[in-house]
Amino acid sequence: MKEDNMSNVIHAEIERLGANATATHALNYWKKLSDACRLDGLEFDPLWDTSSSEKPPEASELPPHPLLNSKLRTTRTLITETPKLDAHVYMKFRSNFPIFDITSISPPTLNSPLWRNVLTATSGTIEDFNFMTLLRNNVREMFWMTETSSSKVGLVPRAQFVMIELARCKEGYYDLGFRRVLRRFELKRAGDELRKCVSSSGGDGDGDGDGDG
Repeated sequence: MKEDNMSNVIHAEIERLGANATATHALNYWKKLSDACRLDGLEFDPLWDTSSSEKPPEASELPPHPLLNSKLRTTRTLITETPKLDAHVYMKFRSNFPIFDITSISPPTLNSPLWRNVLTATSGTIEDFNFMTLLRNNVREMFWMTETSSSKVGLVPRAQFVMIELARCKEGYYDLGFRRVLRRFELKRAGDELRKCVSSSGGDGDGDGDGDG
């Protein structure tokens, strides 16, 4: 009985560590991507103008492969170990999935026999290719997590994540429209944090004032 209990504890710990690794990988990538977007914004979007009445195009309205030779940092975001490997994996993806829609992904489209064959073939090429990670279903979706909720994401193998995010980066989908959405998202998060701090500070102050009276 004791051995069974110990086994359950071990399995629970493995699951916890796996979940942590899954979230950590996704969060680290999001930080790298959003950092690149901010730098692109500073260089290409003077004043970070988010007040424009012009509506950014939806991801589905963008032309395919618009910015493969762009100077944007996001198009050169390193996702594997080297730029050469990034290019190899990207070409492997598009040679097998030339018209796969990376802007808005339906989970069933990620489970085809072709996908399984391609992902299996990445063993030895992509590090931890079969580890699970979190992929945003929509390219315009922001990434966030709390203890109880998160943005709309799917659980996918690392190799699948790498291929899709490489295509999103190299094909220029993290463009001005995305940067505008990111800016609004970050301003809202900062505002929420500020209100939380002010509310907390105000509560403490009221309590001290009552005590002094």
